[in-house]
Amino acid sequence: MMGAMFRRIFLVAAREYKHHARSKGFWLTMVAVPVVAALAGLIPQWVQENKPAKAVMVIDQSGGEILAAIDAAIERDAARRTLAALKAYAGDYVPAENVPMLSPLAPARGDPSADEIQAFIAWGGAAKAAEVLPGLARPGAPAFVAPEPRFVRVAVPADIDVGAEPAAIGAALSPYLRAEKPVAATAPAYLASAVIVPKDYRLTRPASAIQHWSVNINDTDFDVLVSRALTEAAQRALYQEQGMSREAVAAIEQRRVALQSFSPDKMDEGGAVAVRDRLLNIVPLGLAMLLWMSIFTVANLLLLGVIEERSNRLIEVLLSSVSAEEFMAGKLIGIAGIGLTILFAWLVVGLLILVNGSGPTVAFAYDAISLILSGPYIAAFAFYFVVAYLTIASVFLGLGSVCNSQQEAQSLLTPLVFALMLPFFLLMPMLEDPNGPVATTIGWIPVYTPFVMMVRLSTNPSWVEVVATGAMTLAFSLLVLWGMARLFRSAILRTGQPPRLIEMWRMMRGGRA
Repeated sequence: MMGAMFRRIFLVAAREYKHHARSKGFWLTMVAVPVVAALAGLIPQWVQENKPAKAVMVIDQSGGEILAAIDAAIERDAARRTLAALKAYAGDYVPAENVPMLSPLAPARGDPSADEIQAFIAWGGAAKAAEVLPGLARPGAPAFVAPEPRFVRVAVPADIDVGAEPAAIGAALSPYLRAEKPVAATAPAYLASAVIVPKDYRLTRPASAIQHWSVNINDTDFDVLVSRALTEAAQRALYQEQGMSREAVAAIEQRRVALQSFSPDKMDEGGAVAVRDRLLNIVPLGLAMLLWMSIFTVANLLLLGVIEERSNRLIEVLLSSVSAEEFMAGKLIGIAGIGLTILFAWLVVGLLILVNGSGPTVAFAYDAISLILSGPYIAAFAFYFVVAYLTIASVFLGLGSVCNSQQEAQSLLTPLVFALMLPFFLLMPMLEDPNGPVATTIGWIPVYTPFVMMVRLSTNPSWVEVVATGAMTLAFSLLVLWGMARLFRSAILRTGQPPRLIEMWRMMRGGRA
């Protein structure tokens, strides 16, 4: 008897799996999601790194001091971009024993500091790196290509009267700023930004404001660079007015206060917090988001599937061979298989991207994977996937059994979906205070427990809390499954308008309307 029942459930599950596995949406979801996720992380970085250089102009009527400060800032900005690219290149293609010969590149990765940039410029910059890199890189390594500078200062056109009032100069620059007239014969040919320094402007006693002219008012890269450079120059000038020497000012500017993080949880290792330790918070957050996405993706498939079968009367044919409970169990198992297949495909595609990738992002991903494999995260993810899936999927399936169309289902599910989305919005705040009252309280709400506790794993909550919340969530999921099964059995063959909430409650209590 039991064997025949399990066989029927298996047949329903296999049918459900095959039906969805043959759809185009299934394959698109499997492949497109990790690819899009990878592109979403890489494209902004690529766009930022490969922005074309912008032609900028500086008209300094105050004597040339401001122009010199801006030129120095442009040089440092270009050196910072080149040094960052060199660090990544050295980390990928230069053997560790050769890295000391690139002294400005130590450490091999990371955003360059101000001291590193100055050392790099003094060392010889990009020209020096291009000279020595071929002899230090591994055989067969690609040639290093320095990134384009963000800004190239161009000369003032001959038809611009640099002694005129700033407003008049801005008006005269209008055709250049509007790309109606080029400012150079080669790229960048058209003017992106112009800075006009009035005659009476002084760093320590500015009588008027420096003007920044640009058509694209949302592009603030150059004015931010100029503002920061002149702020630092003004501070140096004020220090010197107070009687400080250039050497003393330089010593002050080079002074950096380092703050190293320690944690009592790391006392066996001296207490110091490393980058890997910070991953302990980031990885559970990523797993919680993945859990949420995967469950809602497959639960929606259940909802759409049962509505489609109700609308085309296929459900009546299927229920002539199996019971309502067997049919529901088979659909839950079949769609769960689809969800696990999608997760496995995401993992495989992600690993392929990592294997064929390089750079700090890939190194970060490898560290994250190592952390996942070494901790309780896989077992926790599997358990929370099961209980969360049983709860949410059975609710979607039960409500789908009373609806005749997607529109009816949306009216019932919209408030529920908004309520279920609450942990998604709370994950980031909870990451900052995973043991705070908000996280600990919401963690005891069964429908939210899987997502909250997934995040809180990084804080090593007590085993009593983990076991208690896990047992409570499992019991709750089984209770929801039992109630939705009774609703499904009573409503699946029902026709006409969807029952009201009180009627659905009666169905779940008594198994009939």
